[in-house]
This record gives sequence, structure tokens and C-alpha cells, in this order.
Amino acid sequence: MMGRMEVRNRNQVTLPKSLTKTLAIREGDILEYTIEGGKIIITPKTLVPKVQAWYWSKEWQAAEKEVEEEIAAKGHGKEYTADEIWGEIKRATD
Repeated sequence: MMGRMEVRNRNQVTLPKSLTKTLAIREGDILEYTIEGGKIIITPKTLVPKVQAWYWSKEWQAAEKEVEEEIAAKGHGKEYTADEIWGEIKRATD
């Protein structure tokens, strides 16, 4: 992908919609830049610990939304006693 941007008042640059859509950049996102060989390289950054980044993926968030909608529609599942939970743990580890 190639395009052009204009430097405006106060050195501001507007990212083209096609660029933000392709890279899923939204308002408030963090962009990191480096200068290499006279070129500016801009990279979107996620400020979430890497081991937790999976939770914020589009797929996981879609699944979270689905579960929340199901709970809203049907209510919470069965309540378990401590003994029932312990029994489930034992069955799962046997």
C-alpha cells in the first residue's frame, strides 16, 4: 500500500482512512516511530503485557460479548456448592 499525507498546522498529519482500516488503528491507539535511511517507519503498538494480549484479540472479545449476551438473556448458570466444585475438579484431574 502506498499513499501520501500532508503535514498541516502544528506539524499534524492525518492518517488516511484506508491506512487506519487496514492496520485497525483507532483513536487513542499508540503509534511508535523510527527513522531508518531517511524514512519514517510508524508501527502500531499494544501496551498490554504480551502474555495477556490474547484476551484483547478481536476473536476473544467477540466470544466474551457472546457469553455476556447469553448471560443477559438466560441469567447465570447453576450455583455450585464447594463440595460440588471439588468433585468437578477431582473428576477433571483423574
